[in-house]
Amino acid sequence: TGRRHLEVKYVNRRLLSLVFKCTVSAVLLWLLARGIDVDAVGKQIAGASPLWLIVALMLAAAVLPMAAIRWQLVTRAIGEPLPPRDALSITAIGWFFNQTLPSTIGGDAVRIYLAYRTGISKAAAIHGILLDRLMGLFVVLVLATLFLAPLLGGLAANFQKWFLVAFIIAGYTGFTVLLLVSSPVAGSLDRFRLGALARALSNDARKTLLSLSPGGVILVISVVLQIVQIASVYAIAVAVGVDVSFTAVMIALPAVLLISSLPISLAGWGVREQSMVLALGAMGVAATDALAISVLLGLSWIVIGLPGALVWLGHRRQGQSLDEAAQIN
Repeated sequence: TGRRHLEVKYVNRRLLSLVFKCTVSAVLLWLLARGIDVDAVGKQIAGASPLWLIVALMLAAAVLPMAAIRWQLVTRAIGEPLPPRDALSITAIGWFFNQTLPSTIGGDAVRIYLAYRTGISKAAAIHGILLDRLMGLFVVLVLATLFLAPLLGGLAANFQKWFLVAFIIAGYTGFTVLLLVSSPVAGSLDRFRLGALARALSNDARKTLLSLSPGGVILVISVVLQIVQIASVYAIAVAVGVDVSFTAVMIALPAVLLISSLPISLAGWGVREQSMVLALGAMGVAATDALAISVLLGLSWIVIGLPGALVWLGHRRQGQSLDEAAQIN
């Protein structure tokens, strides 16, 4: 009875989170639509070049195997390597759940569960997902910092500039704390369950972030992955006829991805569009053009996630259910 109560409480909490994210996405998109000619955006999307959209999709799809390789290297760095084939299939499934389904079971929860089913420990499965996310976020943070000056120069409102700067500072602060938690001076945290868990994660983060191999390789893959994403967004811009340079997209996109990493909306919808309009606007791109690019980017991520559904069906035939995924998370 007690376990059933905890399961119901967990499901209710996840449903509340889903409702909150849907509401945030809807409100942000509604606010954006109030000041933009949505019909013009729709026509621009409908008239997009099929050839350039295919190029954009191919570039976006290339992100998945690179993300799988990075994740596999992260698990190797913490001492429990995930088989490469499993890393690729599970990455595809996770992308499908994150981008396609408004589910109470997130893609990362499914990835953790499926990784655990391959034979690695629960702690390694959780740490592997978290550190994979953090390694990607770290590179986005560094790129956003490198391109901060030209981006700030194009933003009109001071509160937008201060928010972006504060967000970047908060990011570096978070990474610093993560790495310091496992130091001997924080040994007293072991007396608490959450403290011990944080120190274990911090220790694995040091193995990953501060190692030349595979840490250095992971960072290189993360940089290449971001360049491919930038190229994909640039291809979308060309597809809808936006006159913008690759450099401008490279300056704007890291900040967009950084802010969109906030887990407050459904698959980033709304937050990504607001951020894209502001960031590309700082580069001289019209709001309607920026919104068209952002919507097509979101749709392209959904399309490349669809093959993950077929992979998931294969796992379902093996008896691996969403209920089990919810319980392990």
